[in-house]
Amino acid sequence: MANGNRSWERLESVIRWSNMTINAFGRHIGLVRSENLYQIKAGKNGISQNLARRIVDKFPEVSLGWLLSGEGEMFASVGRGHIPYYEADLASCGVLRGEEVEVSSYITMPFTQECQCALRSYDEAMSGVIMVGSIVFLQQKDINAIVPSQLYVIVTRNFVILRRVRVQQRGDQCRVLLLEPSKAGFDTIEVEESAVDRIYKVIGNLKMI
Repeated sequence: MANGNRSWERLESVIRWSNMTINAFGRHIGLVRSENLYQIKAGKNGISQNLARRIVDKFPEVSLGWLLSGEGEMFASVGRGHIPYYEADLASCGVLRGEEVEVSSYITMPFTQECQCALRSYDEAMSGVIMVGSIVFLQQKDINAIVPSQLYVIVTRNFVILRRVRVQQRGDQCRVLLLEPSKAGFDTIEVEESAVDRIYKVIGNLKMI
């Protein structure tokens, strides 16, 4: 297989993981046009140092060496994580607010080394992507590190909720988080950025059947 195609396989893996289209991904990493990505898809170009660094700047979980050469693993911190698990609904468990909560057990899983905790999600509104009762693995993030349309747990004074998140600018000062369900019949919730206490990225989930 041509090197360009192997490059595209790696790049496509990252784009799929980011849950974006090719054009949206290009805009997110700061490309004026996404033509370079399509050139890689066609096998005409490989992944340059500049492009790889743009990707890693936006997605620090991704290994720079893997992007450039294919050696090693896709994620920079792949390992076997020892994750504190709380047998509780994330919507009501105080651990996400920084409260002291007794750990139920520990879960050892690949790709979860950087996770702070694992809890269950019983949210019907997200059952299109996360089965009700599944265990979700969470990593605390800065609100400015939100990747559009990925899954996050948003913690405010009034509620804790798992949703796909987009950020929208309202005027010169105000930014609003749009919390979108995956299932029809549930409303999108708007939350001002200033009302968010904490945010956790969903790193993975384990279906419980």
